[in-house]
Amino acid sequence: MNGRRTLWIVAALLLVVAALYLPASLFFPRMLFFPHRAMVGETPIYSSTPIPPEMEDVVARADARVRESAIFDPAVLRQPIFLTDGGLRWRILSFGAGTSFGLTRSFGGSKVINRSSVAGDRVWNSADGTASRSLSGVIAHERTHLLIRTRFGPLADGQYPVWVREGYCDYVAGGGTLTDAEAARLRAAGSRAPALFYYDSRKRVEQALRDNGGSVDLLFASALSD
Repeated sequence: MNGRRTLWIVAALLLVVAALYLPASLFFPRMLFFPHRAMVGETPIYSSTPIPPEMEDVVARADARVRESAIFDPAVLRQPIFLTDGGLRWRILSFGAGTSFGLTRSFGGSKVINRSSVAGDRVWNSADGTASRSLSGVIAHERTHLLIRTRFGPLADGQYPVWVREGYCDYVAGGGTLTDAEAARLRAAGSRAPALFYYDSRKRVEQALRDNGGSVDLLFASALSD
């Protein structure tokens, strides 16, 4: 009898956790216990670890890049950023997108960042530390996703090709994971690393903007027609 009761209690607890998972992931990331909070400029920062003073410089660099976008909207600077340690919080909020550096939630526009070093301005997308990029660049990249949705509609992620969305985000961020030399070495080795797709997408966006006089609207319109 006690065994059955224990099973019912465990099952009830699992149901409660499952019931809380979806709203926490989609609407209330704060429910996942981020004990540290700071306002950096206009941006609320939530973190699983203490937030060092270097966060001000990181956010300032990201702000400067995003402000240069022709489709800049100041509202993106007020969306919260959640810094995780790449563990459970990241897996819950990213729905298992373990190889991403960060992501922007479709609901509310919150930014969720994988394992990072604020002092070093770095983010990693894997436990072994084999791939990293700047934290300020990832924040700028993710904010640009929200700029795209604001400019071209909430369904832009499904409407426009991946190359133009990711390429423009890396363009605004000032680069991606690969340098020109690193991309050349990977291509020479016959690699099909996902980072090459992001690199090529950014280069394609850069060329398109040069050709059309720098119009982001024309860039996305032409990508849609293609």
